Amino acid sequence: MTGLTSRERIRRTLEGRLPDRIAMVDICFWPETVERWHQEGLPQDESPAEHFGLDAISTAGLDCSLRLEVEVLEECDEWKIERDSNGTVHKHWKTRTATPCEIDNLIKSRDDWLSCRDRLEPTADRIPQDATKLLDSAHSESRFCTLDPCEPVWWTLRTLGMERALVTLATDPAWFEEMVAAQTELSLELCRMMIAQGPKPDGVWFFSDLCYRNGMLFSPALYRSMMLPYHRRFADLCHANDMFLLLHCCGDVRQLVPHLIDAGFDAIQPLEARAGNDVRQLKPLYGDRITLFGNMDMDVYATGDLDAVRHEVLSKLEAAMPGGRYIYHSDHSVPPTVSFATYSYAHELLCEYGRY
Repeated sequence: MTGLTSRERIRRTLEGRLPDRIAMVDICFWPETVERWHQEGLPQDESPAEHFGLDAISTAGLDCSLRLEVEVLEECDEWKIERDSNGTVHKHWKTRTATPCEIDNLIKSRDDWLSCRDRLEPTADRIPQDATKLLDSAHSESRFCTLDPCEPVWWTLRTLGMERALVTLATDPAWFEEMVAAQTELSLELCRMMIAQGPKPDGVWFFSDLCYRNGMLFSPALYRSMMLPYHRRFADLCHANDMFLLLHCCGDVRQLVPHLIDAGFDAIQPLEARAGNDVRQLKPLYGDRITLFGNMDMDVYATGDLDAVRHEVLSKLEAAMPGGRYIYHSDHSVPPTVSFATYSYAHELLCEYGRY
């Protein structure tokens, strides 16, 4: 088995079959990282993904928002405060890469929600004009391609604001679930529309941080009773159409993984190492039922200690590769603390030891 395309390699991995080598993916290099690497040897006309021949994944976003007016509330040379289309107000740095700071939310009460609920109508104009073109080009270039609708639990958490949402989950779970259900209906219908019009994507990839550094944001029992059934509907849609369901979830996911398997997820990414996730421990427990995607510790890469990097890469490959179901990825994204030389060394190890 030689010469698989990126799309074939990733699909084989998610199916639980052995590819020719591990799929090597990194979906996010910080702008400051690329700037540094251009000064350290990365050709000016190449991206890191191009230079290292990484397996590309194309993602088409869908507009699953409340479609409220986007408004800049305050701005200076260093930052901007903006209300987004779900009514959430964020502060963004303009001069450096950082996670936006959530400041406020328009939806603070059930009455606020009821006044906006009908805005979640699945109309064709919610599908960006370039989404079909992106899927077309991904198919023609043999890239794995996914849809990115809103994961309904994360959408509810962000639209209400994290603190208010978690209090609502405890004190008025019916309202919380009503929002999850409404977003599920919208996102599912937009996915169906994309599948029907073609070309068919390879999967749905949710970006949803349902955990933090110490574990899940809510109990496993609550996930199973309130949230798993909605995730299962996406998994059923995907599997009925020869597609896969992937989840990006930051934080410590160790307690969540078995429930994700029951919900029908095919992969969990990025497995943050600093939150306690370790494929050397997860693989024997779950590696035959879900694809482990990531976990290469960027804090180790950032040390520049090549012996430590070698141990990080080889020990995790040795644990995660047997039987397949492993995709290489950083344990979140590649920050500017990682040098071009260090990443290049890690890539050389992957090329040498990552073959089946």
